[in-house]
Amino acid sequence: MLGNQARNSMQPIKFLTFYEQWHKYRLQDKWLQRSVTQVLGTRLSDDAKANIMRYKDGPDGWAARGEALHGVVESFLKGQELVYAERWTDWVDPLVECDLFKDCEVIATEYRLCDKRKSLGGSFDFLIKRSNGEIVLGDVKTVSSQSAARRRKPAKEQLGAYAAMLCDHHPVLPIDKCVTVVSAPNECKVIEQGVDDCLEAWVDSWDKYQFMLEDW
Repeated sequence: MLGNQARNSMQPIKFLTFYEQWHKYRLQDKWLQRSVTQVLGTRLSDDAKANIMRYKDGPDGWAARGEALHGVVESFLKGQELVYAERWTDWVDPLVECDLFKDCEVIATEYRLCDKRKSLGGSFDFLIKRSNGEIVLGDVKTVSSQSAARRRKPAKEQLGAYAAMLCDHHPVLPIDKCVTVVSAPNECKVIEQGVDDCLEAWVDSWDKYQFMLEDW
């Protein structure tokens, strides 16, 4: 456990609320029209979307796995007791032993963000300060196997969206690095990306999303 390292020192954005049951964000008295996940999901083909949905549900589906392991990461970083079903043990053990999290200071977990101009909401998994002073923005992805972990691409666009909104709301907070933490059975893989690369990837994805709306 991280004990007194788990400070969660960043104040939430005022008047921003996330409604988990609908996966929607509300800023003051207005619903935000879209989330980061929705924007990036528009790039997927119909076959890709169908394949994703095929493995979503059930006790061993990716939705249950993702919820369980994201909960583990949040609890671990907060120094809280870890509660999870035994079937996820092979994922949990390497995840909590990951070098990335050793002796880190927790700035925020499951933090809600928004871009009022884009009517956009999103939530990042963690923001930590490592023992070497690096401030790292991270997203956790879970996969079903080690072979899937090797194929898993970094969440550049998603991390870029969070980095852009963090710059808007916390401009004096420097982000040194973005990471995608890929959680697989008996393996935890950390993919590092430069912040500028992630920001550029997000801008490109947003532009494509805008063009798609115009085509509609």
